[in-house]
Amino acid sequence: NQSTVSVFLVVGLCDSDEPQFVLFLIFLAIYLITILGNIVILSVISSDQRLHTPMYFFLANLSIIDIIFSSVTVPKLLFILLTAQKATSFSDCITQLSFFQFFVVAECYLLAVMAYDRYVAICFPLNYTLIMSREVRFRMVLACWLSCSDTRLGEAIFLLVVVFAGMGPLTFILVTYGRIIAAVTKISTSKGRSKTFSTCASHFTVVALYYGSGIFSYIWPSSTYTMDKDVKVVAVLYTIMTPMLNPIIYSLRNREVKRALK
Repeated sequence: NQSTVSVFLVVGLCDSDEPQFVLFLIFLAIYLITILGNIVILSVISSDQRLHTPMYFFLANLSIIDIIFSSVTVPKLLFILLTAQKATSFSDCITQLSFFQFFVVAECYLLAVMAYDRYVAICFPLNYTLIMSREVRFRMVLACWLSCSDTRLGEAIFLLVVVFAGMGPLTFILVTYGRIIAAVTKISTSKGRSKTFSTCASHFTVVALYYGSGIFSYIWPSSTYTMDKDVKVVAVLYTIMTPMLNPIIYSLRNREVKRALK
């Protein structure tokens, strides 16, 4: 069978063939908050000299990824919700999927780099500036920015991507936080332990939200109709809500960012 696919029909969140104006307004608001919030984070970090540190350098890159990541999928979703035209060409679908997967992987590795940054800051505070030098930071970030045939090949590639691009960084993050926790427990005062943990709280919250929803979307079985609906909802959280929440989490839980915003 040498037939080719030229058009895909996007199922979306509902089966209605009518425009979904309420959902359109909701996702438009989420998208605008995402773009505005991440632009604010980028502006604050670039304009305040006190935030020109490795941690905020990585946070700025996370904001850039989130802006592009949400822009890859949300505009098409908004168009479908507004016009009810669910057809998309094969080339558009593959292009969108390629960019989506690229930035998913980039964010996985960037979160792992941010975990390593917190590990160095807590476990090797005296050598932190030396270890996380400008050259090292740029190299780490540069490293982060890096079909319709036999499905067995696609499944094998998908498995490799999940293992190396998803679970690999997650394992690294968990091991890193294990070492961080071990180091923090050696601090004698409870105030010191609390202050040290607070520097990792925002990052750990983002990791839990990103990987939690991602694992549910890609690994959880979807054999039933109910589960399929649940996966769709979690996929929205994973692809749309997370980029919006990241700047909010970092700004609300970070005294330095709030001071710079003021």
